[in-house]
Amino acid sequence: MTIGPIERALLRAHPRAIVHLRERHSARALGLVLGAGVSKAVGFPSWRELVERIARTPDVRGDHLIAAAGDVSETAKTQMLLQHYRTKRLDRLGVPASARTLRKIHGEWRRIVQAALYEGTPGSAAELAAAHPYLSSLVPVVADSPMTITYNFDDTVERLLHLEEPPRENAYGRRFETIWDAALQCRRDVAAIYHPNGYLPSNLLEHPSEHLVFSEDTFADQLIESMAGHHASLLHHLARTTCVFVGLSLQDETLRHLLRQSARINPGQFHYYVSWRSPGQTRDPETEKLIRDANFDVYNLITLFLEDGEIAALGRLLTASAAEFKHAAEEEGVGLRYVYYLTGAIGAGKTTAVSYLGSLLTYEEWTEPRHELLGKPWPELTPAQRDEVDAWILKQFVNKNLALIDKETGIMVVDRPPLDPLSFTASHEVAEKARRMLSAFSPGLSHRRIVPGKVIMLEGLAAEFEARVIGRHKESDATLIQDLQDKLRGIYPGTVGVETSGHSVHHVVKAVARSIHLDDYRSADLHKRLQDISVSGME
Repeated sequence: MTIGPIERALLRAHPRAIVHLRERHSARALGLVLGAGVSKAVGFPSWRELVERIARTPDVRGDHLIAAAGDVSETAKTQMLLQHYRTKRLDRLGVPASARTLRKIHGEWRRIVQAALYEGTPGSAAELAAAHPYLSSLVPVVADSPMTITYNFDDTVERLLHLEEPPRENAYGRRFETIWDAALQCRRDVAAIYHPNGYLPSNLLEHPSEHLVFSEDTFADQLIESMAGHHASLLHHLARTTCVFVGLSLQDETLRHLLRQSARINPGQFHYYVSWRSPGQTRDPETEKLIRDANFDVYNLITLFLEDGEIAALGRLLTASAAEFKHAAEEEGVGLRYVYYLTGAIGAGKTTAVSYLGSLLTYEEWTEPRHELLGKPWPELTPAQRDEVDAWILKQFVNKNLALIDKETGIMVVDRPPLDPLSFTASHEVAEKARRMLSAFSPGLSHRRIVPGKVIMLEGLAAEFEARVIGRHKESDATLIQDLQDKLRGIYPGTVGVETSGHSVHHVVKAVARSIHLDDYRSADLHKRLQDISVSGME
């Protein structure tokens, strides 16, 4: 595959998002959530158009009902048509409304809906692939995803998967399975295509679902079930998988409820929402920013405003080879490694914040079990103990820096930047300690440097930090904590500050995530800063 001009422009516009999505795709932790806009692109009707088609069919003849219904919801109109058809059929059959008869009528109704749904759409999978502006480019992502969610009844995704599916050696059956019941156990070796609203394939021999969320009663039931927690499997999927929402409207009440639940349960887990733009549409940066901020704050969504061609380009970028992607990024001057260091005094909540950001590449404070002397206040340690702790801590930061050097692409969140040990050092010893640290980070003839990154400082009232650490086997009073906080501000001048006092963990995590996902990325040259301190200390 060649990365062309559209892909390159998209990479320049959204480098962090694409790097993150590629990382999740390689980890098989990326999924698509598809809505009506995906199917409408190849002629499938909107909900309103589908209802009108059904009303016009000779078997239903319900145009007069739709006209009389006025402004009622489309689900209510569907309910009226279904009841109208059911009554007509029972009268014609002249039999009681037994379970067997109602089941027969339900099957007939499903065929009516199916015929109206596929009317005027491409017949073969090849025609479907040629007609759709971007879905073929997303099929490789679907094939590698543990689960793809589509709120559409149709089998567009399945047919394109059949078309693109390569032979599988020593494997039985299809590469994917279609499900519509979240309670079903999915096979582990195939991709699952989940239809929460039901499944109505073009070939009814392909096991359609028993029920469709199409009429007023079924839609209401789905919303009630969502509010009652019956969609726990979807929430679990959103918690473990980074999703890209395509062709969906946030006006859908059930979807909004699901997203809000997910955001409240997992404040550090963010997904991507593609807001579709028509080709050539004039962009309004102010409006886009308002939408982007609202979606981020309320639903934990990172919004991408894309045209059809850009959605296709996104799919190609996500599945391009590592070498091709790297070369394109180099040629466009786009960085592929985004490092965020979380710093702060003892009790600021760094480790807690990092633990909520599991969809990113996270690096713990320590690379091995904590040294027992870390539980004692720094002023109470003997000189020999301080040397022992210093050596152990420096080893941890050197190992962490080596891990960052080896990881060339991704969004990385690091618990404590490597200059933090200087905050535990007396002012007259800082320059000497900085020189020892430089020797450790760049040993022998190596030219290794500390990996640059954006420093985010968690700040707050020292007394509150003291209260947080009392029960964590860390004996540090407010005076010591305030001194550490002041020193850290001197070590990292001009860093991004996140206020934590009086705020919930969820609020702090959301603020950190905003700095990572939305704010400008301005990395600090920490190696240069350490060199400066080694010469002139903290003055």
